[in-house]
Amino acid sequence: MDNKKVRRKKKKNNSVYMTAALAAAFVVLAVVLIMARRPVMSMYYQWKLDRPIEEKTPVMDKNMLIDGRSVAGMTREEALDLINSQVDSNTEGNIVKITSSDKKHTYEYTFQDFDVKFDIEGAVDRALDFGKNSKKESWWREFKALEGGNVNMAIMSYSRPKITSFVNAIASEINVEAKNAGLVRQNGVFTVTKSATGYAIDKDKLLSDVISLVENREFGKEISFDIKVTEPKYTDKDFEGFTGLIGTYASPYTGGDDARIQNLKNGCAKINGVIVYPNEIFSTNDHFNPCTEANGWASAGTIVNGKIEDSVGGGMCQVSSALYMALLNAEVEITERHNHSMKVGYANYGFDATLAGDYKDLKFKNDTGCAIYMEAYTTGSNVVVNIYGKEIHPAGRTLKFENKFIESKDPPDPIEKYDDTLPEGTNKIDTTAMKGVTYELYKNVYENGVLKETVKVNTSVYSPRRQVTLIGTKKPE
Repeated sequence: MDNKKVRRKKKKNNSVYMTAALAAAFVVLAVVLIMARRPVMSMYYQWKLDRPIEEKTPVMDKNMLIDGRSVAGMTREEALDLINSQVDSNTEGNIVKITSSDKKHTYEYTFQDFDVKFDIEGAVDRALDFGKNSKKESWWREFKALEGGNVNMAIMSYSRPKITSFVNAIASEINVEAKNAGLVRQNGVFTVTKSATGYAIDKDKLLSDVISLVENREFGKEISFDIKVTEPKYTDKDFEGFTGLIGTYASPYTGGDDARIQNLKNGCAKINGVIVYPNEIFSTNDHFNPCTEANGWASAGTIVNGKIEDSVGGGMCQVSSALYMALLNAEVEITERHNHSMKVGYANYGFDATLAGDYKDLKFKNDTGCAIYMEAYTTGSNVVVNIYGKEIHPAGRTLKFENKFIESKDPPDPIEKYDDTLPEGTNKIDTTAMKGVTYELYKNVYENGVLKETVKVNTSVYSPRRQVTLIGTKKPE
């Protein structure tokens, strides 16, 4: 190796050694500096930890109101001073005076009656704490409420149920329903009961007015309410000329069928004592329906599709038919009447009146100018209906009703029906054939025994009925 190469190698090695030495010296110097500064830094942070912390006085949120007044940034004491200086929280004396517009009724109530209370300190404390305690279950809702806008703390409370109770008491004292004149019958003597004027107040409006007064703290203000007067629809004048019995009818029945007799008694009970005022329309269905056992009706024989079958209310039409004839004898206006589809045992053709659901009814209008009183009851053998009112016809007038045959109609051809409940080879007549007939009912009017006029009352069409024979198909076992 020549001398140049040896010199270059030594120079290179010396440079490496110099760099390493400088780096080591730098590291040593850094460590010395850090170790020298550490006690000073530790003392600084320890001072910060140990120094007394200055406590901040809690203040109200920027969106907080108390009794509608802003208390943003205020301390508890500042908020108390503000509210106490601007609010009169005295609860002595009367809170409200309520008077009817006619000055006949006056009521006064105190703060204690309505349980009105002021709690300013409580409202301030609630406002100060609102949205600040994150440990409360309601904190998040409170926080969001403040974030969304103003939150108001009320300083006054009252009892709405107590106010409602006092208003209800006023209404109970004043409100009276109008009462129509009526009739009471004792020992066969009728006495007219007097009509009465009705009075009523708008209870909901009065309650709203009182609550508005309390919430707006308009204490000492007088509230006035009106009394609505309602006159009865029918008065004592509607019974002027009431003379007594003007029409009657007795419809015979036989015993033995307890369910049917129950229905006769139930039907009579539903119209007994009913008063029909002048020009009023009476509906038998309105008094008989619903046709249910819960309404007193039993299952008994009635006409269903041309046959006698048991159904709830069977027999009620005997009561309506008796009523029909009593009304004809009283000569009041019949506005609706329907005959049965076939003749019934208790009434001749044209003298019956059937009912069905809400589409077949017996109705009449009281055109006598005086109230009518209806009486209905059963004896051991009759359904009796009496009509009491004003006799508008002259003395010596008598009536006689007669039906006239108009025509008959042959039944359709007989038919046969298979019946798997009858043994094979057995025949049974299920429905017998019956001709259809049409009758007209007339009223003959006599005065002192002399026929004065004949008036057609109704036309009754009874449907023909075909014969139905059942053919047994049941195989022998």
